[in-house]
Amino acid sequence: MTLIDEEHTVLSNIALAISRVAETYGCNPETLLEDAGIDTDSLQQPDSRISLNQHQKLWKLAIERSQRPCIGLDIGEAISPGTIHGLGLGWLVSDSLKSALQRLIRFQRLVSTNADIMLHETSETYELVYQTKKITPDFQTASADALLVATTRLCRLALSEQITPQKVEFPHDDTDCAGAYQNFFNCNIAFGADRWALTFDKNLLERHLPDANPLLARITDESVTEYLARYDLADFVTQVRLQLIENLTESKPDQVAVAKKLNVSVRQLQRELQERGFTFKGLVEEVRKDLATQYLTEKTKTIGEITYLLGYTEPANFGRSFKKWTGQTPGEFRAAQ
Repeated sequence: MTLIDEEHTVLSNIALAISRVAETYGCNPETLLEDAGIDTDSLQQPDSRISLNQHQKLWKLAIERSQRPCIGLDIGEAISPGTIHGLGLGWLVSDSLKSALQRLIRFQRLVSTNADIMLHETSETYELVYQTKKITPDFQTASADALLVATTRLCRLALSEQITPQKVEFPHDDTDCAGAYQNFFNCNIAFGADRWALTFDKNLLERHLPDANPLLARITDESVTEYLARYDLADFVTQVRLQLIENLTESKPDQVAVAKKLNVSVRQLQRELQERGFTFKGLVEEVRKDLATQYLTEKTKTIGEITYLLGYTEPANFGRSFKKWTGQTPGEFRAAQ
């Protein structure tokens, strides 16, 4: 696997959703895609991608030809769990909306490598903040609006159609669509803000989801991680995580082996992680903790099996580490689930 400075790309399923919605307003979907420079044959492959420039040009054409300034709302609602690969199913089987949004952040490059999504915690709320890394000449604010709409829609599918954010922020004026956005979000909307953001009540996001399934969630996480690696879209930290997951059964995760797999020196590996606020040891702990909690919640593996899968030589060593992470022994944690 090689680190590359790629042109920003977007999952092609998003383009299909745009063309389908535009078709309901009288646009020819094939012509729309072709005029945006998108190969319609390649879109038949569910894992394909398009360039950021093609994506934004498609948005521009869809808005112009549909004569529907609020089409971002329609397209956001049209993005179903299946549109966004394994991330969509992982969203629905997460244990809470908070963990679903954390999955979105962790795997945001699957949807778009141009996205920069963060989750900020306050004493009473969680704020999902969206930024773009690059603004193209054809950038359409509706494309970013659609992300907030799709996020809210997926939250409603996972928990309840009655879910509303406390506040929605858009960094643009939009008198034409203010009424439509108000009807959809049903909360306080701030236009002319300095960011795209959704603010949710903390208790709402931490509520247990009715369809939570830790085993399926782990499987979908693995499928998305493999997808990112296959398309060389994983950022450096994700690539290191992937190598650790694949090699944790070794008694000691080896920096030399991971660096070799990523075609970098050990020094460069350490420097790349440090620049992103990570250390190799810290990532090993993080991966082990994530997998340990998933395995224990699934209740399909013994503690001895989990000890081996996480690369510990003795259950006692695993137990000490887990208690340091969570304040509970593995047995206590499993019983509480």
